[in-house]
Amino acid sequence: MASVRYFLLDPGFEDFDSHHGSVAETLIGDASSTRKTVTVLASKKLSDSVKNLKGKIIPFFTTPCYTNNLEPLPAFKENELAEKFQAELSDLFRRYNINQNDVIVLHTAFSHLFLGLAKFLSCIPKLHIPKLIVCGMFDPGIASPKFMDEAMRYSWFIKNKLSLSFLERSLPSEKLVFATSCNEYKIGYEALTGASFLIHPAINYQPSQPFSREIKGRKRLLLFVGSVKEDKGTSFILNNSEHLCKSFPNVDFVLHWNTNSPGSIEYKHAESLLRRLGSRVNNFDVLFGTLTTEQYELLFDSVQGVIASYMPNKYKYKTSGVFWDVLRRSHCNLLCSKGTWLERESNFMEERAYFFDYGDIDSMIRAIKEWEIDESSVDLNSTQYKNAICRSFSEWLLSRF
Repeated sequence: MASVRYFLLDPGFEDFDSHHGSVAETLIGDASSTRKTVTVLASKKLSDSVKNLKGKIIPFFTTPCYTNNLEPLPAFKENELAEKFQAELSDLFRRYNINQNDVIVLHTAFSHLFLGLAKFLSCIPKLHIPKLIVCGMFDPGIASPKFMDEAMRYSWFIKNKLSLSFLERSLPSEKLVFATSCNEYKIGYEALTGASFLIHPAINYQPSQPFSREIKGRKRLLLFVGSVKEDKGTSFILNNSEHLCKSFPNVDFVLHWNTNSPGSIEYKHAESLLRRLGSRVNNFDVLFGTLTTEQYELLFDSVQGVIASYMPNKYKYKTSGVFWDVLRRSHCNLLCSKGTWLERESNFMEERAYFFDYGDIDSMIRAIKEWEIDESSVDLNSTQYKNAICRSFSEWLLSRF
């Protein structure tokens, strides 16, 4: 029996310092023990380091995923990029002779990519169309805005409705799987398409190691981790790290500063500031550069709390990989900004979490104090919804067809 071929379309895969790299590597690794092969088609911006993966990750697309500061594109630009993606898909299908026996996966995309894929598939005889797994990574939008500041979400609703409804009509239902990352998004995507959406596991899932409190009597709190972006409260954390360390002498603080993240360029003095702080303060540790998957997992395994000081106006409807990294660890709790998706999802899942007002150091200190003294914070709340999210994304993906 011939192996099933999976083609992961990922124009947003531009570097290895994001979820794109970990998804690709995990999927390739997990498929190696099955009768399935995975080829990842990434952005042409990806570096030559892909050669280490023996040709399974191919820099291919010039059509961007992330555009216009993540705001809706003008209609003419949306169509222009959709047609560009359509043309690149045509080249891809010819090069690899992709057919009805193959599986196409699109896990991170905006409406212009959905539209380009729909346009391309609508031109193929239905008998020869491959199977398709499409994940709704981003906020689906809102159908009935009540306030002026919801106009952008309404625009996304219209764009997603047009592109995903077109995509749904472009192939037989038995060949299509729609999925998304949380219950809020599931409700939204089903409202705009009328189609059924599954909830897929956390896209950044990795198996966790059992945690032992005996390793160290003191609690450890992670202040910042991952890609460097201002909407993650970067400046606030940098400006207040020393104050927090001095306010909690019995807590060990750790911060990850990825000097390879494109956003770090905006913080020219951050590295020297953090190095000085690390040498001056006994309860502060800092990790620099890109963390391997193993290093990243060990970092989360070593802490009992994670700060997510995210801007509410940016994360009100935006999901967070850090949330899921905390969720699958029974020993670890989230401390996050109020008014964010992270707060709502924590409450919806009845997770023990601690909330503070964004940009308010006194509010953050109160939340940390509550976390520090709460010995009951280490627990395991298991629900069907949580169990669906806290499992392998790649295994889920490879079992769809």
